[in-house]
Amino acid sequence: MRFLIFVFTIGTFIFTKGQNVFTSFKDTLCLENFNDNSSKKFPQKFNSLELSIIENGNYRINRIETTGRSIAYLQQNNNINSFELKTSVKFSKSSNLSSGGIIFHSQSNPNRALFFEINNERKFRVTKLFNQQSKLLSGEPKSLGWIKNTSIEKSGTNTLTIRTNMGYSDFFINGNYIHSIYDVQLQEGRIGLFAGAESEILINDFLLKLNIKKENVVGISTDNQENKDEPNVEFQEVILIFKEKIDKQQTTILSLQREVDKYRGMLNYDTTLVSRASFLESENKALTFKLDSTTEALNKNQSRLAYLESIKEDVEKGSNGDLVLNLTSILAELKKENNSLKSDEVAYRNKNTQLKEDNKILLREIDRLKSLIEPKN
Repeated sequence: MRFLIFVFTIGTFIFTKGQNVFTSFKDTLCLENFNDNSSKKFPQKFNSLELSIIENGNYRINRIETTGRSIAYLQQNNNINSFELKTSVKFSKSSNLSSGGIIFHSQSNPNRALFFEINNERKFRVTKLFNQQSKLLSGEPKSLGWIKNTSIEKSGTNTLTIRTNMGYSDFFINGNYIHSIYDVQLQEGRIGLFAGAESEILINDFLLKLNIKKENVVGISTDNQENKDEPNVEFQEVILIFKEKIDKQQTTILSLQREVDKYRGMLNYDTTLVSRASFLESENKALTFKLDSTTEALNKNQSRLAYLESIKEDVEKGSNGDLVLNLTSILAELKKENNSLKSDEVAYRNKNTQLKEDNKILLREIDRLKSLIEPKN
């Protein structure tokens, strides 16, 4: 019997071929789209080893060091056991192998945790940190637990989903079920995001849901929680109704925020076009001035050339050959200068015409974008 218990304790997980968690998670604990730079749900820090910051609607985690992981925990002190977590992860462009994902059921004393990780080579793995040792919960040791999966986007955004309850955990990528584990040693703990060594990931949303009926009031357990009477069924139903309404409102807010960001980007593009049109107008004026100056110089040289040619004809009728030679040389230089000015005039005219066309196209594009934005206002 002791041997069986020992074997059961060591083999804390088993692999399954199908989903194991069918619990309905409706209570939203955290919904974050990282549009507010002052959000306190995740830490922001910068040092020689790592960078964690909210910028441009994303939560950016960059592990600068060549070893280890950079972890950013959801800022709450309670241990979460049964939940559904969805988050969208994208890798920054890099020639190196980049990895990152979700850490859950993390316990600090001692240091224990489960990791759901993907990389930019369209692979995933699940690992467990227990008693300072890392154990593979997926794949083979020769591949370090990595498994190739076509559901993973190599350069795009990947939606990672974890559904866990009573030791069972199901994993999904972009809505497709890919793996399951069972672990009796780690069934609760903190939740967070992480980037692997020399990796940078961008997270643009984070949605954590609990099961209000299964968990203690809101699906969170604490180490020193006192036993209290459970709320009556009617009160639970009222809470559930309000939570469902809040979830719908939060989804609507998220959709509207994305639409606002879209049109804000269009407005920035519109401002860029206005600046470009203003620059082209200024350049057009400068070239027009140069064209006018070149035309004026050309007219003067043509008048001088005609005058010198008339003098040449008069001199040629006389007997002063040296003067004729000098005048011939002067005329040749003037003709050369005149031809150069003509070439400059043609080039300026062509460039001026092209700038006018570019200016017209940009102005039409500005009018089109303004017509798209105005109805939304």
